[in-house]
Amino acid sequence: MRNRTTLTVILFGLIIGISGAAYVKDKAKSQRNPASVSGKKIWMPTPLGKHLALLKVEITSPELIPESGSDEVTLVGRILVNQELQGDLSYSWSLPEDVQVLEGQISDSFPNVKPGQIVEVKLTVSGFNKEKQRLISLQASGRKGEEVLGNSAVVSSRPEDTWEAVAPEMRQAAEAQLGPAKSGRGQ
Repeated sequence: MRNRTTLTVILFGLIIGISGAAYVKDKAKSQRNPASVSGKKIWMPTPLGKHLALLKVEITSPELIPESGSDEVTLVGRILVNQELQGDLSYSWSLPEDVQVLEGQISDSFPNVKPGQIVEVKLTVSGFNKEKQRLISLQASGRKGEEVLGNSAVVSSRPEDTWEAVAPEMRQAAEAQLGPAKSGRGQ
């Protein structure tokens, strides 16, 4: 008798569990939307990974960043167009207050840039040195359909102080104190 009762309870629980899962699955399908869009398909943006982005932007690190003073530093930015543009390719450099442009354009645009084409932009500046952390960025944008999409890159006057440079050292110091991590993440 006891085995029969246990079997009945387990079977009843299984039926309730399956029914509940089906109800939740069905409920998830019906989205809650404002009355004005009920029955209409809602637009969702196409997911774009970095490798599928309209533009890829990079700044090559200068060969030598002065320790101090106002020596010249030439920055070279490269913009790769990955997809067809409807309109011009535009770019703009952002500089800290104490960095001056000696040669090159702060912003400009290029017409008729084709997919796969790389546009190289150069900027020569003074005041970009290792006295304190200074960041210079290059932003690029273009029109794809009705959307204006862009990308950017940043270069630091003190790359040794950036998070990317400091994080591995911090991890090693933590492992030395606490022992190696056992979570498996990042390994």
